Amino acid sequence: MKVYPKIPRYDHPSVPESFFESEGLTLVEKFDGSSFRFTLYDERFSDRYPEQVESAAAGDGSLVFGTRKAIRGSHRDDLEDIDGALHRAVRCLRESVDTAALRSLHAESDSPLVVYAENLVYSTLDYGYTEHDLPALIGFDILPYAEIETMTPPGNPYDETFEGFLPTEAAWDCFERIRVETAPTDLSFVPATILETHSGGFDPAAYTFPSSSLTPAVTVEGVVARSDEHARRVKLVREAFEELNREQFGRQPEDAESGAEYVVACYCTPARIRKQIRTMVLEDGREFGLHLNDDLYPRVVEDMWAENWPELMGLDVSFTPADVYPLVAERCITELRKMKTNAELNETDPTTVWEHLS
Repeated sequence: MKVYPKIPRYDHPSVPESFFESEGLTLVEKFDGSSFRFTLYDERFSDRYPEQVESAAAGDGSLVFGTRKAIRGSHRDDLEDIDGALHRAVRCLRESVDTAALRSLHAESDSPLVVYAENLVYSTLDYGYTEHDLPALIGFDILPYAEIETMTPPGNPYDETFEGFLPTEAAWDCFERIRVETAPTDLSFVPATILETHSGGFDPAAYTFPSSSLTPAVTVEGVVARSDEHARRVKLVREAFEELNREQFGRQPEDAESGAEYVVACYCTPARIRKQIRTMVLEDGREFGLHLNDDLYPRVVEDMWAENWPELMGLDVSFTPADVYPLVAERCITELRKMKTNAELNETDPTTVWEHLS
């Protein structure tokens, strides 16, 4: 299961104008969640699977799943052994993916397949997770194992391209074949929404982003323009989403506008915040909730100083330590809200959400 290929912005210098003049350019909704992928372990093709998949599989017919960076287990594993942020996705694999249909697709392709999907957890956009049922997994790509040279490639050979991936029509046909239509909505697997198909002359600069197919109250994160002709996909992200993302989760180091922002971007990581939350709840006996932030953010700052003091003192940027505190407080309350919402969504303890994920 390959690392999910990055998708360049439309203004990337390597994207030729001819891309947007392609016949059959397809615009697909880009959903805001977490990267997910799965594959069926099919003993008929046992020699095609790398050791990582084979060791994770619990026998023939196992759906081995992973995130962007690693294989995480099998759908037959005990949920207690799986990160809480993945529980609903695993339940979806159990109830909403037709393994018999996927096995038939393997035979037709003469190769196992990797299915790429968005794990619909709360990240930046709130689609109304606490108000109504939403799908669990949204499929957007399929890659035959015949096109995979290594599970951990140096760099990414599929960066800025999708050569080897199934054409759009073929992939969406597969999604429809493997989904169980009678599954409960909140545990369902569905194909990504195709918004438009253009026959050439698409102008990305003039494009108006529509409402999300999940809820009319939310504008899409962006769209992915797919061209089978060019064997390529290009992501168009609306500026308002990028700004919302920065407001909620802080800026990237290269986007920092002050020394304090740079420090927070580099050292106030989600993993560091979650580590302190887990300590407060599991070791100190505190009740989980947003109220933890009063004591949480000073602990996170203290942990930053204690662990990274030599690096902080050697930074080639100037900053006022007092300015770091309010920025860390904002990051911490955002992480608490994400953990709370996603714990409810996955029906699990908040301290198990992203326990092992970075």
